[in-house]
Amino acid sequence: MLHLNDLSIRRKITIGFAIPLVFIFLLSVVNYVNISKNEESTRWVEHTYSVIAKGHELNKLLLDLESGKRGFLITGNDDFLAPYFEAKKVWDIKFAQLRKLVSDNPKQVKRLDAINTLEKKWLKAANEVAIIKRRNVVDISRDFSEIVSFLEGNAGKVIGDEIREIIDAFIQEEHILMEKRKLSKQNDNLFTKLIIVIGCLFAALVALVSGVSIQRKISRNLEKLITGTEKIAGGDFDSEINVDSKDEFYTLAKSYNYMAKSLAISNREMMNAVQAKSDFLANMSHEIRTPMNGILGMLLLLEDTQLNKEQESYVKSIRSSGNGLLLVINDILDLSKLEAGKLSIDSHAFKVKDLINEICFLLDPQTSSKGLVIKSVIVENMPSTFLGDSLRLKQIILNLMSNAIKFSNQGEVELTVKSEAILEKPNHHFLTVIVNDSGIGISQQDQEKLFKPFSQVDSSINRKYGGTGLGLIICSQLIKQMNGSISVSSELNHGSTFTFTVPLVETSENVDSKQYGQQQLVSENNKLAEQKPLKILIAEDNKINQVIADKLFDKLGYKVDIANDGVEALKAAMKNSYDIIFMDMQMPTMDGVTATRKIIESMPDNHPAIVAMTANVLEDDKEKCFQAGMVGFIAKPIDANEVIKILHQYPKL
Repeated sequence: MLHLNDLSIRRKITIGFAIPLVFIFLLSVVNYVNISKNEESTRWVEHTYSVIAKGHELNKLLLDLESGKRGFLITGNDDFLAPYFEAKKVWDIKFAQLRKLVSDNPKQVKRLDAINTLEKKWLKAANEVAIIKRRNVVDISRDFSEIVSFLEGNAGKVIGDEIREIIDAFIQEEHILMEKRKLSKQNDNLFTKLIIVIGCLFAALVALVSGVSIQRKISRNLEKLITGTEKIAGGDFDSEINVDSKDEFYTLAKSYNYMAKSLAISNREMMNAVQAKSDFLANMSHEIRTPMNGILGMLLLLEDTQLNKEQESYVKSIRSSGNGLLLVINDILDLSKLEAGKLSIDSHAFKVKDLINEICFLLDPQTSSKGLVIKSVIVENMPSTFLGDSLRLKQIILNLMSNAIKFSNQGEVELTVKSEAILEKPNHHFLTVIVNDSGIGISQQDQEKLFKPFSQVDSSINRKYGGTGLGLIICSQLIKQMNGSISVSSELNHGSTFTFTVPLVETSENVDSKQYGQQQLVSENNKLAEQKPLKILIAEDNKINQVIADKLFDKLGYKVDIANDGVEALKAAMKNSYDIIFMDMQMPTMDGVTATRKIIESMPDNHPAIVAMTANVLEDDKEKCFQAGMVGFIAKPIDANEVIKILHQYPKL
C-alpha cells in the first residue's frame, strides 16, 4: 500500500493541492447539475404559466362564443356574431397550442379532449340549431319564449358550464403543478446553497488537514536536517540524520550522512596530519634549538672572555645572525601554536613608556645603518601602566617597526601610541598603536595579500628584502587573540600606515623599569649561590649544552652535577639530595618526562623540584612536563633571566 512518507515532496505538494481541487471539481459538478435542474424547474414554471394563460384564453374564447351567440339570439343582429365567429376561427389554433403544451400530461390531455368534444357539441347546437332557428324567426314577440328556452337549455348554458368547469379544473391542476415546481425549485436552490457551503467547508477542511499534515512532515524532516547539519558543523560527525520518509529529504539525509562519514575520515586524517606536524615541529624545535642553544650559549661564554675589537665585531655578527635564525624558528613555532589555538596570552603590569623606549633602543642600530630616524610619540594624559602581555605587544610592534624600517630608504619611521577610555567599563582602555613609514608603499590590490601566511605583496620582495612572510599573520593572530583589530592604509611610493588597537586594563601596580641584558644580569648575580645555596643536577645529553649550562651556573656561583640521560638522572636523584633538577625532555635511554615521574614515585615526600630545560617548546610539551610533576619550564636557547628567576623562586616553586 502506498504510504505518504514514500512519496516525493513534489508529489506530496501535488496531492496537497489536488485533494481540494478534486473536491472543488466535484462541488462544481454537483452545482452544475443543480443549476441545470434549477433552470429546468424555471422552464417548467414558465411553461406552467404559459399553460395557465392558454387555459384562460380558452375561457375567454368560450365567453366570446357565448356572448356573441346570445347577443345574436336576442337581437337577431349579425353584428353580434362578430366575436362568435372570431373566437370560433382561433379556437382550434389555441386549442392545438395548449394540447401541445400539455402533451406530456395524459390527465390534462384527457381534459382537453373532453373540452374539445363539448365545444364541438356546443358549436353544433349553437350554429346548426340556435342560429339557424333565430334567422328563421319572423315574429319575435311570438317566438321569443322559444329562443329564451333554447338559451337556457342543453345547447347553451349547460354545455358552456361543463366546459368552464373542465377548463377550471385544467387550470387548477396547472396551478398545483406550478406550486410543486416552485417548491422543487426552492428546494433545488436550498440544496445548491447547502452543497456550496458544505462543499467549500469540507474542501477547506481537507485542504487544511492535508496541508498541515504535509507541512508537519516536511517541517519535521527539515528540522532533523537542520539539527544534523548543525551537529556536523559543530564537529559531530558520528551522529546520523534519520528521516521517516523516502522523499528528497531522505536522499538529502543520506548525502549528509555520507558527507559526515567522509568528514569524519578527513577529520581523523587531518588530526593525524596535525599531530604529525606537531610531532615534526617538536622534533625540529628540539633538533634546531639544541645546536642554537650551543651557539648562543657559547657566544655568551665567549663574550665574557678577553676579546679584541675585531673579535667583538665577529661575535656581535654571529649573535645577530643567531638571533635572526632564532626569530625565524620562533615565528614558525608561534604560527603553529596560533593555528592550533595553543598560544596563550599572559597578563602582567607594564609601563608603556618603558616598552616603547626598549623597542626604539633595539631598533636603533637598524635605523642608524639606513640613515633613518625613529620618531616616537606617546600621547599625553594617557595611563602609564597597563595589565597585558607586554612581550607579545613588543613582538607585534617590533615586527611592524622592523617592516617599516626594512621597506624605507629615507625619512623617518613614526611610532604613535594613544589610548581611549571605554566609558561603560571603568579603568578599561583601547590602546592604539600607529606605525607610519615613508617607504615603498603597498597597492590596494596587494593589500589583500597581507595578514596571510607565507605571503608577500610581490615575490621579488622576498629576494630583495628577505623575510618569511610570517610576521604580519602572527601579528594579526596575536591581536585577534587579544580581542583587538589591525588595519593598513597605504599607497604605492607614498609609504604605509599600520594601526592596531587592543583593549587593556589600567593598573596602579608598581613596575620595575630597570631592564637587564643577559650578560649584565649574570654579572650582577655572580654570588647568587651564597644567597641561595642549592644543590643542582643538570640532566642533559648534548655535550655542548652541558658545557653551557655548567659555565652559566658556575658564573652564578654554583657547582652542578651532570647526568647524560634520564637513567643517570634517576640514579643521581636517588643517591644525592638535590634541591633542583633542570631536566631535558628528549634524551636517550630514558626521556626527561619518564625520569621525572620515576623520581617523584620513588621520593613522593622529599623529591627535588624538577624544572624542564628543553628545546621542546610546544604547548603539548609544556603540558606533558607539568603533568609529570615538573614545577617550571625554561625553553632553549637558555635565557639566563629565566634561570635566575627560577633560582630566586626556590623553594616556592
